Amino acid sequence: MSITDATGGTPATFGVGAKPGPAKGPDAATSRATAPTIGRNGTVDTVSLSPDAVRAMKAGVISFTVPKADEAAAKDPVAAGVDAMLARRDYDLKQADYMRQAMGMLRQTLNLPEDQPIVLGGAAHGLLDKLAAKNGLSRPEMPDALRAAGVKDPFAEDAYAEAGMIGVGMPNSGKELQVAFDRLGLTSRSATTNDPLRMIALTEGSDRSGPLLGAIKGGTLGRLTDTRPGQGASLWAVTDGGEGPNARVLASVRSVGMDDTATDMAAGLLNGLKGLFAGA
Repeated sequence: MSITDATGGTPATFGVGAKPGPAKGPDAATSRATAPTIGRNGTVDTVSLSPDAVRAMKAGVISFTVPKADEAAAKDPVAAGVDAMLARRDYDLKQADYMRQAMGMLRQTLNLPEDQPIVLGGAAHGLLDKLAAKNGLSRPEMPDALRAAGVKDPFAEDAYAEAGMIGVGMPNSGKELQVAFDRLGLTSRSATTNDPLRMIALTEGSDRSGPLLGAIKGGTLGRLTDTRPGQGASLWAVTDGGEGPNARVLASVRSVGMDDTATDMAAGLLNGLKGLFAGA
């Protein structure tokens, strides 16, 4: 998939807005092992068993009922809190390892260097999970202790969001490029056509900029595209090939200090996303 720069004009300046915050790093790994109970004289404490337990041991089968997480918390809230803390640390560590591997796969797929910071938002997280799954990597399951404590997976809803965003930065420069995309629009297009998209600079005073900017603000891309004026950024609309008010906007491209490479970089990112959608 290619992108045609339909204007060649200077884009209007748009705001530098809030970006999705980086995922919190994992706490230090903590593990817990259950050791035998030792008496004061160095001997192992004796435990008295019921006749039923003795018969079960002789038969080689022991069964017991584990209380539900909420029941355990009600009986011993302190222990439940400690279990939740330990579970959270272990879960965060596994999440960090998963993200490290999955982001490595994404960099390789999109041909992004290791030193370029990447920011993901919305449906991009779901796409990352699908890419990882294709390569045999699964996101770690949330422990029951955390679910019982009311903790929710922050990316669960993002997997089904209508729009996503991927941002790429230049190290130690303040330069960045963000591409927000319509997940359903790109998915549909990837399955039907390879016709080039059209990238239109939203220039001040342009007759076509108003409708396209309105489509971005009022559509699925609005939540992930900063459109505030006067903040030193440039903005483009990426359409299905049309330029008029009825053109379908499939993506927005926002540049800070990267206008000269915005078209090529946006084309590369969207082409990579198209390939991921086609294989999802």
